[in-house]
Amino acid sequence: MAILNFAFTEVENSEKMQQYIDSAAPLMEKFGVEVIVRGKYLKSPLGESKNTHISGVFRFPDIETAERFYNCEEYTSLIPLRDQVGKMIFDFYEES
Repeated sequence: MAILNFAFTEVENSEKMQQYIDSAAPLMEKFGVEVIVRGKYLKSPLGESKNTHISGVFRFPDIETAERFYNCEEYTSLIPLRDQVGKMIFDFYEES
């Protein structure tokens, strides 16, 4: 079953964010990850939110692939760069 990965990033360093995206994109392609949507925060019509975040939704073929992606050596080597970007939250959802 396909897994949707919702990614939320409170960006503190835009330059590092771009480096992270540029580094992760080829790896995502290698693992067959589909980019569903990426977007920069505009405004909140309901509730409160911060205006420095971006969000993305990515489709993995299955949970095993998602876990292999985040645990592979190529991705774990990106963690120091990822941590310089800002605060990130990754959530997995079963696609229905």
